[in-house]
Amino acid sequence: MNVFRAANGYVVALTYGPDADWVKNVLAAGGCQIETRGQVVRTTQPRLVHDERRTSMPFGVRQILSVAGVTEFLFLDRVS
Repeated sequence: MNVFRAANGYVVALTYGPDADWVKNVLAAGGCQIETRGQVVRTTQPRLVHDERRTSMPFGVRQILSVAGVTEFLFLDRVS
């Protein structure tokens, strides 16, 4: 799974698409927990975003995702 920091939390590049079971589970639950750098981070307000330009991704990652045809992303806000 490719998870990147975003302004208010995290963004996940949905390389398997938005219909993956885990994506549906996160949407239904209204968030999830992400373990990163030895810490567990709670997230909320998951939302799917279609972005053919992949603007939320770093430049190099954007190029790779373009080749792979990834245009769907899951944004999650970090719980304070």
